[in-house]
Amino acid sequence: MVIPTYVINLQSRTDRKEHVLKEFHGKKEFAVQVVEARQHEIGAIGLWQTIRHIIEDLVPSNVEYFIICEDDHQFTEEYNACLLKNTIALAKKMDADIISGGVSWFQTGIQISKNLFWIEEFSATQFIIIFRKFCNKILDASFIQGDNADYKICELTTNKFVIYPFISSQKEFGYSDVTSINNGTDRVETLFAETALRLELMDGIRKFYLLDFKC
Repeated sequence: MVIPTYVINLQSRTDRKEHVLKEFHGKKEFAVQVVEARQHEIGAIGLWQTIRHIIEDLVPSNVEYFIICEDDHQFTEEYNACLLKNTIALAKKMDADIISGGVSWFQTGIQISKNLFWIEEFSATQFIIIFRKFCNKILDASFIQGDNADYKICELTTNKFVIYPFISSQKEFGYSDVTSINNGTDRVETLFAETALRLELMDGIRKFYLLDFKC
């Protein structure tokens, strides 16, 4: 399993590029390509334009799914290739359009397997697996000032999932190219930790009632 993986990076952010390439170093399950981010005075629009560019111009037509990463992605200690492969296979059976490797917030979650939750709405796009069948919805969607990529994706499909435990989080760089509220804080890491705890508590309830999954 070699997954086409597109890493979005502003050319000026060499520190981020160096960081994210180290994250993927030695992981042969990914075919990594760094994609220069489209620049826009509104960061969220630039990100969406870059996602569209990847889908329209870079993803081969015969690829069933692919990964889009932002350059602040970092793997958690829970990551392993087998977990990724198995959750993708299960999500495919569930007719998934998108799978997140980790989110900083979600609204409503339902555990459907030991390592997979369906989620209603979420934030964070640092590591997302997109299925080919979902691409046209992204390309056809309008995106205006005030929109954000994560919430726009949530509007476009109900078939969205997150891997549990998280295999991805965001590294703090002290600044954000898209979300200025995170500049100079450790807010992002705190949000990921709190959200992971919510899922852990839900998984704990399952274990308490001795509920088990076949997968």
